[in-house]
Amino acid sequence: MTLKAIACAALLATGLAIGNDTWARSQEPDSSVYSPQLAALNDNLRSAGRTDVSLDTAEWLIGPGGDPGQVTTIIANNRTHLLGSQFVENDPRRPSPANTITYLVDKSDGEALGFNAGGAVVVLPNAVTEPELDASMAAWGAMSCNGPIVAKVADSGADPDLIDGLVFGNPALIGTPFADITHAGWLPRAFFDALAPNGSAFILGVTFTFIFVDVNGNPTDIDHNGLADVAFREIYYNKRFPWGTGGNERNVDIQSVAIHESGHGFGLGHFGKVFVTSDGDIQFAPKAIMNAVYVSEDRTIRGTDNGSFCHIWANSH
Repeated sequence: MTLKAIACAALLATGLAIGNDTWARSQEPDSSVYSPQLAALNDNLRSAGRTDVSLDTAEWLIGPGGDPGQVTTIIANNRTHLLGSQFVENDPRRPSPANTITYLVDKSDGEALGFNAGGAVVVLPNAVTEPELDASMAAWGAMSCNGPIVAKVADSGADPDLIDGLVFGNPALIGTPFADITHAGWLPRAFFDALAPNGSAFILGVTFTFIFVDVNGNPTDIDHNGLADVAFREIYYNKRFPWGTGGNERNVDIQSVAIHESGHGFGLGHFGKVFVTSDGDIQFAPKAIMNAVYVSEDRTIRGTDNGSFCHIWANSH
């Protein structure tokens, strides 16, 4: 396996629940399509008795597994760096302290697999993966634009996420979120295959956004900014891929992917054009951590990333 393979990101769905219908906005801002996957997950959510929130988006990052010969010259062209739903800072419906975004790392699914320097498969326990996720959150928390305080919530051992139970239709797996952003860990291929046909072969990680809805199932907008109000987000990683902590090209770098997915957690969308040159190299315009492509280890939050993060958060408190 080589991480020089073409990789791009796709939008599963960006939807607003309106009554019994769930509509999805594609990457092209003026087009709308019905998303049966999103509708089914929201049906499962309502069946579980959660009528105060609705699943809004699922942003996934595609990893090695595509055929470069099947990719067009422009493999990504994302015009916006912001998602269509955002946290309302100091939202009274969220339990977070003032001016704070909280996050939790689910230790129960913190184990990943990867290659060591000799090429043997090794287990990366939660003690190895969790610091990488912490570092990804700290990277965004270090932005110098009066952003929110980023505070970690301890994992109590109770189930802190919902999506796995919704995907598998198992109410016993539908937990309770204890933080604004939950890094829900590494799940097996069946989870990702349920999101898309053979999804485990190309989805590296996925971030799900839940929004608050009113008694009629309509998205709320209490700050009147034209965007749906985010209730919480959950991030999942694909255990089928080999993962590592940097310096080994055979592995997917945990921190690189986690910074990207955490960017979604803070409200950033995919951004930039990605080109394939005649000799097979990948070019970015501009290069950003939120590019919709993973090629190799890259932990740099660049100007466009910083600017978009600050656009969301600098004037929120």
